[in-house]
Amino acid sequence: MGRSKSNKMIIKFISVYLFFGVLLLSFMFANSFVRGKSSYAKAFGVFCLTTQIYLLGYLLEINAGSLQDMFFWNQVQYFGIPFFPALWLIVSILYTGKGKYLKGLGGMVVFAIPVITFFMRLTNDWHHWFYSEIELQQFRGVNFMLLSKGPWYFVQVAYVLLTLFICTWIYYQRYRNSTGDEKIQFRLLLLVSGLMYIAMPFVAVNAGGIGIDYTALVLPPCILSLYLSLTRYNFLEIKDLARERVFGDSGTGLILLNRFYRVVDYNEASINFFRWFNVSINEEQLEILLADRQDILDCVKNSKTRIFHFSVEGVDRYVSIRSSDVHNKKEIVGYLITFEDVTERENLKQRLIEIANTDELTGLNNRRRFTASAEEADLRARRYHEDLSVLMMDIDFFKKVNDSYGHHGGDAVLRDFAAMLADTFRGTDIVGRIGGEEFAVVMLKTDAGKAVDKAEEFRKAVAEKMITYEEKSIRVTVSIGVAELSDEIADFDALMNRADRALYKAKNSGRNRTVLENHNQAKI
Repeated sequence: MGRSKSNKMIIKFISVYLFFGVLLLSFMFANSFVRGKSSYAKAFGVFCLTTQIYLLGYLLEINAGSLQDMFFWNQVQYFGIPFFPALWLIVSILYTGKGKYLKGLGGMVVFAIPVITFFMRLTNDWHHWFYSEIELQQFRGVNFMLLSKGPWYFVQVAYVLLTLFICTWIYYQRYRNSTGDEKIQFRLLLLVSGLMYIAMPFVAVNAGGIGIDYTALVLPPCILSLYLSLTRYNFLEIKDLARERVFGDSGTGLILLNRFYRVVDYNEASINFFRWFNVSINEEQLEILLADRQDILDCVKNSKTRIFHFSVEGVDRYVSIRSSDVHNKKEIVGYLITFEDVTERENLKQRLIEIANTDELTGLNNRRRFTASAEEADLRARRYHEDLSVLMMDIDFFKKVNDSYGHHGGDAVLRDFAAMLADTFRGTDIVGRIGGEEFAVVMLKTDAGKAVDKAEEFRKAVAEKMITYEEKSIRVTVSIGVAELSDEIADFDALMNRADRALYKAKNSGRNRTVLENHNQAKI
C-alpha cells in the first residue's frame, strides 16, 4: 500500500513538472517568434512548439484512466516527437552559420526520417512496425501503457542519436575555435547536449518500472538552457538595446549583429537595401552575407562610415553605410549597421560641383576647372614624357557682334562656338571658356604639328559656319595661338603664356589665322 501511494505521488509530481514545462515552452515559443527575426530564432520557436506538443501529450497520457485514452494521447505526442530532434539539429546548424547545408537536398535529408516516423505511428494499427504490441498494465497501484517496440522504433532512436551526435560535434568544433564569452556559450551548449545522453539509458532500462519517459523529463531544463544561451548572446538582450535607440525609424535600413558578427535582427527597409547589391538576408554569418562585397564588410568591421555606389535597374543609387557599437553598462554586446539612401543628397552634391566647375552659358569647363584639369595633365605629361599642346582662341571682333545683335545675339554665338569646340576636339582633350570670348584647349599626347592641323580644321569650320539668331545670319572668325610643351617651359602658366603670345601674334597679323609660338610660319 505504501509503495502504491509513493508511485502515485511520483506521477503527480511528474504531472506538475510537465505542466510547468508546457507553460515554459509556450512562453519560449511565443517569445522566439515575436522577438526574434533570424532564421535560427524561428527554428528554435518551432522546436519549442513540437516539444510542447510532445510534453502535453505525455502529461495527458500518464493521467488518462483507460488504455484507449492513453493510446490517443500517445498518438498526439507523435505530432511533436519525430520532429524535435531534426529541429534541434537545424537550430545548431543555423546558429553556427552553416545554413547552406540545409538548402535543397540537405533539408529533405534532415526531415526524411521524422516524416516517415510520423506516418508510421499514425498508421501503426495496420502494420505494427512502430509498436508491435500495446497493453495496459498496473504496477504498484499505477496504470501505465506497456509498448513493445517494432523495427521502425529503433530506426527513430538511431536517428535521434545521430542528430544528437551531430549537434554535439558542431558545438564542440565551434567551442574549440572560439575564445572569451563565445567559448563559455558553447561550453553551455555542450552541457545541454550531454544531459540528453544521460536520459537515454534510463529510458532503455525502464528505470522505476512504471514506464516513465525520461526524455520528456530532461527536455525542459535542456531547452531552457539552450534558450538562455541563445538569448544571452543574441536576439533578446542586444535587440532591446538597439530597438530603444533606432529601430523605430522604418525608413532607414537597420541590421543588428551580435559581438561575433552574426545577424540577430533586421527591419524591413534593410531587405530592400540588400537587394540593391544582390544579397538576401537568409544567412546568419555576416561573412557569408557579404562574401562578394569585401569593401562593405571592411566598413562594418572597422566601424567606418562610407558611401557606396550601386546601379539598380540602370539607375545610380548611393547608400551610406555606418557601423556603430551597441553597449550595455560594461561592454560591447553587438553592432548596429545603418543603411541610408543618400541618392538625392549625392546627386545634389554632384550637381553643385558641376555648377561650380561649369560655365553656365556654354556648358564647358569654367576657368577654375579648366586650370585645375590642365595643370594635372601638364604634370602627367612631364612625368611620362608625353606630348602636350595648348590652343588659345579668341573670337574675332566679338564686340561688334554684341553691338549689332545685342547680348542675346552674342550669347547665341558663344553657345554655337562652344558646341563646335565640343564636336571638333576629342573627349580626352580639356576644353574651357577662359572668359568673355576667349577659349582654350589642352590636347593630350599631341605634338605641335598635329595641334596646328586640328586648330586649322576648327578655324576653317568656324569661318564657314552660319549662326542663326532671330532669323538673322551671323558669321564670325577665330584667331588661334598654339604652344607645345618642352623642357625649357617651367610650368603650365608659362606654357599658357606662350600660347597667349601666339594668339596675340595671330590677332596682330590680321586675325582669322593660326600661329605656332617659336615658328615664323602662320597659316591663313
